[in-house]
Amino acid sequence: RDVTVVMDVSGSMSGEKIEQARSALRGLLGTLSAEDRFRLVAFSNQVRPQAEGWTAARGAGLQAARAWVDALVADGGTNIAGALDEAFRLESPEARLPVVIFLTDGLPSVGEQSPERLADRAQARSGRARVFAFGVGHDVNTHLLDRLSEAGRGTTEYVEPGENVERAVGLLAAKVRHPVLTDLELGGAPVRLTEIYPVRIPDVFAGDELVLFGRYQGEGTGPVTM
Repeated sequence: RDVTVVMDVSGSMSGEKIEQARSALRGLLGTLSAEDRFRLVAFSNQVRPQAEGWTAARGAGLQAARAWVDALVADGGTNIAGALDEAFRLESPEARLPVVIFLTDGLPSVGEQSPERLADRAQARSGRARVFAFGVGHDVNTHLLDRLSEAGRGTTEYVEPGENVERAVGLLAAKVRHPVLTDLELGGAPVRLTEIYPVRIPDVFAGDELVLFGRYQGEGTGPVTM
């Protein structure tokens, strides 16, 4: 896997939230295997990647990342546009599964602020990346985060005020640790299938259940091909 974690460190993340976010990042780094690569990106007014390129999840690279996480502080505005540009800046080879984890607790206040334009831009640049979004608290743009995860074949989770950010990110990190099936498409069926949802079928990770909704026309029995 190529795992990119994009963390909001704007002023509204100060206090308990930034402490939980740091703990969540440290825990996520602990779930990476030696074959994985990662990137860490923090954003407020400015976007600050921990390193310019991919870092192998072992040895000195992990140690440097943990020290960077420990030094994170919360201040400034919320530059979601810049953060998304940085999240999708690097591509992954076909042999690797790119995963983007995006966490924010606020509305965009720096740069582009239109949810529609932000979502369109991110969708155009996301490529093969699987996007998992976290919205912390009530002051988040749910439309933007839902669009991000839908375009990236991922999910969005909303963390209520007072809920533990570390626990939510930890559950996701455990889930995406073992990809089982990717790039799924619905093939032949004995009837005509219409209005299938989700439109882009998500990947299946170890322990997952895949549920599709839809309508069909016609009659007949036989296999449905995935």
